[in-house]
Amino acid sequence: MKKISSLQNIIGWIGSISLVLAYTLLTFEVVGQKDLLFNGMQLLGGLALGYRVWLDRNWSNLALEVFFVAVAVYAIAKVII
Repeated sequence: MKKISSLQNIIGWIGSISLVLAYTLLTFEVVGQKDLLFNGMQLLGGLALGYRVWLDRNWSNLALEVFFVAVAVYAIAKVII
């Protein structure tokens, strides 16, 4: 099994914190589901965790993160366009 560096672990933690914080802010109605901040945090979290689980070859979690990223990109595009 490949050894994971401290930087790679930090990237994973950034992703986890970003997703949890986005969900918390949405739940407490600090942000809305169409806000760029919320969707940007979802995008960052999905990319960071996607990278981290890809390193572990954790394909089921990678599929979940690809879904998070796709939904976030769609939501951001709807707001921008």
